[in-house]
Amino acid sequence: MARGALFLFLNLATLASVALLYPFSIHRLLIVASLYVLGTAGTLYLLFHPRNQWLVTNRSSVGGVRSVALTFDDGPDPIDTPRLLDILREKGVKATFFVIGKRADQHPEIVRRAREEGHLIANHTWSHPNLFCFLTPGRLRAEIERGSASIQRSCGLTPIYFRSPVGLRHPLLDPYLKQRKLEFISWRIRSFDTVIKKSSTLARRILNKTAGGDIILLHDRLPSGANAMLEALPEIIDTLRARGLEFVLVSGGTR
Repeated sequence: MARGALFLFLNLATLASVALLYPFSIHRLLIVASLYVLGTAGTLYLLFHPRNQWLVTNRSSVGGVRSVALTFDDGPDPIDTPRLLDILREKGVKATFFVIGKRADQHPEIVRRAREEGHLIANHTWSHPNLFCFLTPGRLRAEIERGSASIQRSCGLTPIYFRSPVGLRHPLLDPYLKQRKLEFISWRIRSFDTVIKKSSTLARRILNKTAGGDIILLHDRLPSGANAMLEALPEIIDTLRARGLEFVLVSGGTR
């Protein structure tokens, strides 16, 4: 909570620095511009950087130098998630699904299937608000609690892991997660499958960057479909296995 208060103070101080422009002079303008840029850069880093620990204690790796974790955000999708589950079953790989609560309520049978096949189901908020970092306290709490409740309804599991939309932070997120006994999971490898459309490019990006202990961020639901990811995934799995890496859940185990 203290860190959240300091973050809000940084925000307010950055905005208040504009008052130093009066009375106006070029010298004051340069000082205010420098303060504003520094304050804004600090704010954006604290809100957006996936591994910074200031606002939210988080984990971006799994135990073991020979382990790697596949994580999939934004599902379930009625078309692409079953296709993904087929690939994972064929390859004998367990993964972690950060599901959107609203979508889990719409497709509970897919969430149940994922759970029954040994995958880990985690909370990715109720509705995936793009402006997550600006939510009111009540809305923030509701997004977390309703997301967990939907998973409980879908597959009988009370989730213990959480990831916010795009990994965004919020000044009150850390105490709210602690109240719900949820651990924030980040990532080391961002695949950029939201923008990369060629499966070969996607596979190359992941394979060139992944090392033991990494958590990889992917998506099983995208507006234009997850075809590139689905086409690249078998090659990614086979190549990483050939390097001696084992696929685990974010909990560190295979189930």
